[in-house]
Amino acid sequence: MATPDDRTGLVLVLVGMGPRGAGLLERLVSNAAAEGTGPVEVHLVDPYPVGGGRVWRSAQSELLRLNTTTEDLTAFVDQSVAMAGPVTPGPTMAEWCLTHGADLDDPVFAAEAATVGPLDFPTRRLASAYFDFVVRRTLARLPEGMTLVTHAQRAVDLRSTGPGDDGRERVVLEDGEEIVADAVVLLNSHVDVRPAPRFAALAAFAAERGLTYVPPGYAGDLDLSGVPAGEDVLVRGFGLDFVDLMVLLTEGRGGGFVENGGRLVYVPSGAEPHLLVGSRRGVPYHAKPMYRLRAGKPEGTTFCTVDAVGAVLRRGGPIDFLADLWPLVGREVAWGYYRELALGHPERVATSWPDFAEGFAALDWGSEAYARWIADVVPDPADRFDPVTLDRPLRGLRVSGPAELAQVLRAYVTDDLARRADDRHSADLGAFFALLAVVPVVAPALASPRMDPRSLVEDFYGWFMGFFSFWASGPPHDRLHQLLALEEAGVVTFLGPDLEIDADPVGGAFVARSSAVPGEIRTRALVEATLPAFDLARTEDPLLSALAARGEAASQVLVDDAGRALDTGQLLTGPGHHLVEADGTVAPRRLALGMHTALKAAAFARPCTNAPVHRLNDQVARALLALPRPAADEPRAGEPVGAGSRG
Repeated sequence: MATPDDRTGLVLVLVGMGPRGAGLLERLVSNAAAEGTGPVEVHLVDPYPVGGGRVWRSAQSELLRLNTTTEDLTAFVDQSVAMAGPVTPGPTMAEWCLTHGADLDDPVFAAEAATVGPLDFPTRRLASAYFDFVVRRTLARLPEGMTLVTHAQRAVDLRSTGPGDDGRERVVLEDGEEIVADAVVLLNSHVDVRPAPRFAALAAFAAERGLTYVPPGYAGDLDLSGVPAGEDVLVRGFGLDFVDLMVLLTEGRGGGFVENGGRLVYVPSGAEPHLLVGSRRGVPYHAKPMYRLRAGKPEGTTFCTVDAVGAVLRRGGPIDFLADLWPLVGREVAWGYYRELALGHPERVATSWPDFAEGFAALDWGSEAYARWIADVVPDPADRFDPVTLDRPLRGLRVSGPAELAQVLRAYVTDDLARRADDRHSADLGAFFALLAVVPVVAPALASPRMDPRSLVEDFYGWFMGFFSFWASGPPHDRLHQLLALEEAGVVTFLGPDLEIDADPVGGAFVARSSAVPGEIRTRALVEATLPAFDLARTEDPLLSALAARGEAASQVLVDDAGRALDTGQLLTGPGHHLVEADGTVAPRRLALGMHTALKAAAFARPCTNAPVHRLNDQVARALLALPRPAADEPRAGEPVGAGSRG
């Protein structure tokens, strides 16, 4: 390893040490070891355990699980990742369960690791143990000259020690300790935010009239003790947050599920509320598929390609997601679906694969000619991919009352479970992988200044990502079996699509209506089963609030061709992921990564997918290690004032 010449060590601070922070730490360690960068001191700041962080911490209900199978989760880079740094492979969670699970100190975790399979969905607590292993493996590879210091508390402020590039950063911790650093990376995506105005109004209404109201929040963090047992409780939202709430308010209150004559039955404890659930679609997210592709994953995209998106960018003029990008995206997703259908189940396609591929490529996707051709070559309507119908399966539904609606919903969920458990329908998985593949391809267009702000927010984030989650990011299949058992037991009642909820100040109640069912429902309790959206103006994180108050952090404001501004609420970052201040100044020593920024990437990845998070972490780690170091006769940048724990 190269030794430093006349320079002292580099001091870095990482704020927020969940899987994203752990991934950046791994890239820092691996690149420092490979490049011989000299002394580096890295401070890890998070009140939650390093690796799991807030969302994946071990101290949470054992009932909460991932919606990702163990074979689809890895925190390690592999040969598929296009990056400049070294490849340091490690086990997927499925492989880790087999090789390290038996050695876990906690017997409960060890027992789960011994029984969970590659297509099973582990508890978040076991995932926390996996991320802890990832961090310990990283620590075991620390190169000479690299030191880690952990601080199990929050950072509450960040101040520069001087102007310009030569000024360093002073990180203030909640106990008053300060760390002077050469650079700070904010990775604390999952911070609390005050309710948005419409939710705040409902909370005020509930407080004034003695009602129960739970605003959007992470289910595992919510105090649900005030949700009344045995009473009607409106629940708005039918996605993953609903699933967590459903579990915590039923099994979490002492109920249980038992097999009886080949079907699942719920045995109430008497402490459950009566959950009346509805949403815009009126149906739960699709269950995760329980099979693998028959034809295998394609090497890359075929229609939504870098060149095709580049052509959109070169055309000039505003970019509209639905008009300019969705034709590429939708065609690619349909191609992924039909490729798997034709190659994996050729008996269900009335032509050869070469002829199918030629016909698909020759027609405009979504046109009438395309629809007629698909109807000819895919005889069974159940084998056709129709995103419009898939997106709103209850569109136009009208029923006589709750009993008929329950029949419709039970049939819908039962059919979905059967389809997602039978590999005869592996074409659904083909569409799933195509959805994953297209998002990074269209990212340059989404980030372009020519992207129409309204279309970005409403069409891409509002509609497409909602459809993506609904189709591809649903719960484990057994959760929907549990939903059906809870409905049969009278613990859950379906409200239908196009759910509207109002506050009735005269009657002192929440009032719910659906487009599918006549009448209305009135309750004294409402739970929002949605995750809170980050908004810098509403953040309750002290560090981000302090930066915003001084104009040293700003939210992303998009302006369309007519000069209309749209504030996304997302943390504004510039080239190299540096924070941008309110006056447009780029902070040279402050960076931010995560779901609270305009550039989003998942915190961990599926193996062998050239995952954006790994590429991003490697890029940022190498940039941090290349920062100039102060001359040896200058004051040292970073010894903390107070006691941290060294690793």
